[in-house]
Amino acid sequence: MSVARATLLVRPKAAANTTSFLQRRFGSHDSHAHEEQHDDAHYAPEGGFTTPFWRNTLLASIAAVAFYKFAPTPHEEVYLTRWMAQFSTPREVWARLNEKHLLLSQQVSDNMLLQVDAKRPVTHRYRYPASLDKGSPHLLPVGTAVDTSSVAAQTV
Repeated sequence: MSVARATLLVRPKAAANTTSFLQRRFGSHDSHAHEEQHDDAHYAPEGGFTTPFWRNTLLASIAAVAFYKFAPTPHEEVYLTRWMAQFSTPREVWARLNEKHLLLSQQVSDNMLLQVDAKRPVTHRYRYPASLDKGSPHLLPVGTAVDTSSVAAQTV
């Protein structure tokens, strides 16, 4: 409950008191709404180029120029490069691993092509396989009859 409402409940209900209170209440809002607000706080002046940001920028650029000037060239052997080379794998090991991987990949692709291109063997199915056993193998001239002794006819 607001303080204004509490004062209305405590005071006797007189019409004059209520209207004057309401006029003061609403009048105070109107007067504050049109007033200009002035900020009386005193702020420190801006530093321009003497702020820490510009100081740090200048120091960082000087450090970058010094690093560029005094950094070793790519062909120089420096301590860090030698130290990293101690813990890295030699080139020959990687060359062997890559060659082995290439050969195994080629073998896998050959096996895949073999399986993809595979076909079932062609089978000739005869309607009457017993007809192969007809006829006498005797008294036939050479080359006129086919030797069917190793053929096994399957019935389905």
